[in-house]
Amino acid sequence: MPPADVHSSETLSTIQRRVVLAGMMGGVSLAALDQMVLSTAVSAVAGELGDISQAPWIFTANLLTSAASMPIWGKLGDLYGRRRVFQCAILLFIATSLLAAQSPSMITLLLCRAGMGLGGGALLTMPYAILGDVVSPRERPAYVALISLVWTTSGFIGPPLGGFLVDGPGWRWMFYINVPAAIVAMICIQWGYRIPRRRIDHRVDFAGAALIFSAVGCLILYTSWAGETLGWTAPLSLSLLAGSAALGVAFVVQERRAAEPILELSLLRMRPVWPPLLATFVFGFGNFTIAFFLPLFSIVVRGTKTVEAGFTLAPLTAGLLISGIFVGRRAVATGFYRRYASGGLVVYIAGLVLLVTADRETPDLAFLLYSLLLGLGSGSLNPIFVAAIQNAVEDRYLGVASSLPGFARAVAQTIGTSMLGAFLALRISHHLAQDVAPIAPAGVVLDTFVESPASIRALSGPLEAAVIEAYRVSFAETYGVMIGVMALSLLATRFMRDPGR
Repeated sequence: MPPADVHSSETLSTIQRRVVLAGMMGGVSLAALDQMVLSTAVSAVAGELGDISQAPWIFTANLLTSAASMPIWGKLGDLYGRRRVFQCAILLFIATSLLAAQSPSMITLLLCRAGMGLGGGALLTMPYAILGDVVSPRERPAYVALISLVWTTSGFIGPPLGGFLVDGPGWRWMFYINVPAAIVAMICIQWGYRIPRRRIDHRVDFAGAALIFSAVGCLILYTSWAGETLGWTAPLSLSLLAGSAALGVAFVVQERRAAEPILELSLLRMRPVWPPLLATFVFGFGNFTIAFFLPLFSIVVRGTKTVEAGFTLAPLTAGLLISGIFVGRRAVATGFYRRYASGGLVVYIAGLVLLVTADRETPDLAFLLYSLLLGLGSGSLNPIFVAAIQNAVEDRYLGVASSLPGFARAVAQTIGTSMLGAFLALRISHHLAQDVAPIAPAGVVLDTFVESPASIRALSGPLEAAVIEAYRVSFAETYGVMIGVMALSLLATRFMRDPGR
């Protein structure tokens, strides 16, 4: 066992550290590539299994269990060792993947997707804690960019790979391709992750785990159902929201009296922890929808083809990687976490401001530059937020602390995607009724242009121009709301503290 003042990374050789990092990235790739590959094949999957109406649940079932389990996995890693728990999560993910590949019905597939999400909750959060074990505190921001590299690569190759599999051997192979990466990850973690662990007495807070799982599950169901089918104020929707709040209160009460809580509430009151965690939540609320808004804006407003619209995200993903590596290294060298976090948000807000001004006449190069600014701004945030929280807590809380940013971001993204998507749809309907209805010929159903933007291409003349302008103004208003949200995140970063200051 190493002395208390020796960081665990010093017990590993350089080769061991690199092997562990490779295994960690292999584990992340399982969850990242799964989402990206499936995005282009969901209609084929639902079509074959015979229930298109349940297609959104292919993602929702996965998201629900993934987000709700993140803090639980972090705590289990602290209690039983991250190597053992991470490997168990990989085995769970692969077992449910193989079962999903054999699914005879949509219900079976959804159950398997929920199981994959349960394992994916660990694959998406525990790598940050693993980095905390194998990399010294000052170097962590630079290495968090490795996780961004996995997501960037998955974003580039995932959708085309999904289309290839659907057109070739079939969508079921999307679940089989997870096996090789899982085997590599298991071997690398087993061989390289040899860190002495101090033995502690374990007492799992099962009541707390059940309460947080249920509270987050109700919240995700509320945002998914209320935003898509039921309505935000429908009785069932409000019941889910009230249930989530009640369960959340019960969770706090349970954690305050538990001998060994799932989430140590005192962490949330720490000055070095709550500002980056709050900034992460607020940023996640407004950021995730940009991946859907940019291609849709490009198709409807700028008139690009679907394939070309997909490339509008390429500068964003490239900016994520470039900024993550550069800022991570600069933060290591200078120790100025707050400065780089605030600077990243300023760059992101500048990209949104430019998007407000975008229209049909915006040159392609300028529009791609706007996308690049969004990537450069957001890429600098995750490494800083994770490192700031990790460096503020004791090693015994490293797993839980490392899971908090991912947990906050996942919940915020779910809420933000539903609410911002609903806001955009409402503004489009408003402008269609206000600006397009007076010039629309009799018999034209304006709601068609909300439900199916592709139908706009069948129009011509003043009517087409009016519908496109309605979309442009609606997007500009939505980007304006996002600017306000990002300003709140920027305000939260002003309360951050730099290490040692």
